[in-house]
Amino acid sequence: MLMKKILLAIVLIFMVFACDSNDPENIKENKILLNSNVIDAEYSKKTDQLVYVSSNPSQVNIFDSNTESLKKISLAYAPTCISISQDGNTAAVGHDGHITYVNLKNPSIIQTYTISCSALDIVLGNNKWVYVFPEKDQWTYIRSVNMNLEYNYEMPISIYNQIYAGAKGRLHPSGKYLYIQSPSSSSKIQRLTIKNGNIDDRYESNFEEQNYTIPSIWFSEDGNRLFTKERNVLKTSELNSLDGVYNGKISSESNSKIDWLDHSSSKGKLYVIFSNGDQWNSIKSNNIYVFNDSDLSYLNKLDLEKYFNQTKKNSAETYDAVPYFVFSNSTGDRLFVVTKALDSDLVNEWAIQKITIK
Repeated sequence: MLMKKILLAIVLIFMVFACDSNDPENIKENKILLNSNVIDAEYSKKTDQLVYVSSNPSQVNIFDSNTESLKKISLAYAPTCISISQDGNTAAVGHDGHITYVNLKNPSIIQTYTISCSALDIVLGNNKWVYVFPEKDQWTYIRSVNMNLEYNYEMPISIYNQIYAGAKGRLHPSGKYLYIQSPSSSSKIQRLTIKNGNIDDRYESNFEEQNYTIPSIWFSEDGNRLFTKERNVLKTSELNSLDGVYNGKISSESNSKIDWLDHSSSKGKLYVIFSNGDQWNSIKSNNIYVFNDSDLSYLNKLDLEKYFNQTKKNSAETYDAVPYFVFSNSTGDRLFVVTKALDSDLVNEWAIQKITIK
């Protein structure tokens, strides 16, 4: 009889706990819900700030990963992309027909410039030069903008910066080069020299992608390696004969592509968001995959917190979290993942998720 009472008590406790855990009013979310969408994002390990642009509303959002505070800069035009300076103090925002130069240290607009294209991608180099990758046309040109000038700041088109529309680029950690790749079936990596500001030469590596779709490039923190969307790893060098040399491939299930990659040199890890499908029907992974940065071996994968519909009184409706960007902080002990609720009608469907790394 006593045993039956004990079992009944345990069942009652479990039922109460289960009810409480499914009650939306008792669910506590650890993620930071955002009051905007996310168009593009970058992270500065110099300042430990995650900076993203939104179009609803149009603004630059500056998230301090140490204090978890958020500052904003209102924009006159809807943003399409953003690039942070290497010191983390300024950023350039791309728009359709404009770029906006902003101060991240004292959040404000420094100046707005008119340009001759719609910006698909943008790279802020050193010495206040900006490189804009056009969204439209077929064969087109990178726009080089010298923001030190008050007039005639968009440089004349050069034969060295012709690209296929849809190309994207990334500044090499040395600040001397711009690496780009165009959206073609077998595109070479291009290294553009920007030591003096304007693009003055071009070098194409001997490495070609296979089954190539939408271009994306990431670097190791020291800049000695380059990672492509097709999971290929290349060595970089100032010597043409050694630049773009194949250095391995990141493994994946189902021949996935890399949607985003972050390198933490302090932890010796690569954090990867994978996707499957083609460029018109890309399906992102629901996890962050972790690899050893030296031998590219798979280590583990990290789960993401689901979204909860807190507006329904008697429902524990949940949505999967889809990762769009992952960033490690300067010490490598925390990850910040920008996620969106999958197929939801939530008011706050974008969030920043925090993961502690041991």
